[in-house]
Amino acid sequence: MNETRRWKVIDGCEKDLEKILDLRRVVFGEMERDKLDPRFWQWEFIKNPDGKALIYLVEDQSKIIGHFADIPRRFSVAGEAILGTLSLDLMVHPDYWRKGVFEAMGKYGAHRVKQENGLFLFAFPIRPETIHGLKKIGWKEVGKLPVLVYPIKFSGIVNRYLHFLPLSLFLGGFARILYTPLFILGRKRKGNGIEIEQVDQLDQSFDIFLEKANSLYPIMGIRDRRYMRWRYLGHPTRNYTIYRAVRKNEMQGYVILRKVNLLGFNSAVIVDLLALGEDVLMALVETGIAFSHRKGVDLLGFMVPETHTCYRLLRKRGFLRSPKTFRLMIYSHTGDKKLLNPKAWYVTWGDTDVI
Repeated sequence: MNETRRWKVIDGCEKDLEKILDLRRVVFGEMERDKLDPRFWQWEFIKNPDGKALIYLVEDQSKIIGHFADIPRRFSVAGEAILGTLSLDLMVHPDYWRKGVFEAMGKYGAHRVKQENGLFLFAFPIRPETIHGLKKIGWKEVGKLPVLVYPIKFSGIVNRYLHFLPLSLFLGGFARILYTPLFILGRKRKGNGIEIEQVDQLDQSFDIFLEKANSLYPIMGIRDRRYMRWRYLGHPTRNYTIYRAVRKNEMQGYVILRKVNLLGFNSAVIVDLLALGEDVLMALVETGIAFSHRKGVDLLGFMVPETHTCYRLLRKRGFLRSPKTFRLMIYSHTGDKKLLNPKAWYVTWGDTDVI
């Protein structure tokens, strides 16, 4: 009992960067290696246009043995702009597991967010122990965020398990023959006057589009040019490809893509997707599929709420539900029941720092 009282929770800051990254090496090893780059840390915790991060450290004498953080994020909730925070980077040194460190940091973080006038905290946990730990300190589960995958190269997917290319090519071809007719009706349809173009800058058309799009869903992270430039164009270690949809000279939507390793596969992912209509949305999804073929990946992935229309459309198009499912969880300081409605939320991987 006395051993657990040797440590204390304190606020962290930039001067703690080296110790925080040392703890990450111990806890996560080579996982998401680019997060060990000080440039990534500065980009995420200091340069965020919605505000600097709140950082919580657990200190045992001069040793940092725990870390948790909250990144400010503006949300549109029923048309009103409010401040929330993305809780992330939970790390506890293995020597201090099951000693109450996580619970102490979680409670401290909720208190600090309230002090800074944040109305709610949100997170995207996937590990059962993290989900259980958050619930223990008052967090609520809003809904499930399944990872959908669209097979691009069946042979590559099969070879991931067999490690024998000739047989993988045969079985992959057979799987493609079985799979394709099932989703023939979901194939892309030409027409509707939609034009897709790749962009490497965000011009005024994004301002006009985002002003409309930010009210598409009851609860959604506010996207504006400042935020999107930081999130996608200003990232120091990750590269994103952006396409926009235009109809009658007006921007109607965008999709943001990235080539990554997903579920152990050579993959592409839809990081963010926003459109003013279902036909535009599906045209952008088709763009993601074509992008994946050009990149020679095995599959295309997308994380989306299972209650969302997009989930239904992608399942019809041939996206399959993978075993990987994130949770959307919140800790509310307002008691607003709207925040617990899974049908109200629209979140994608772009609202996280995972991809």
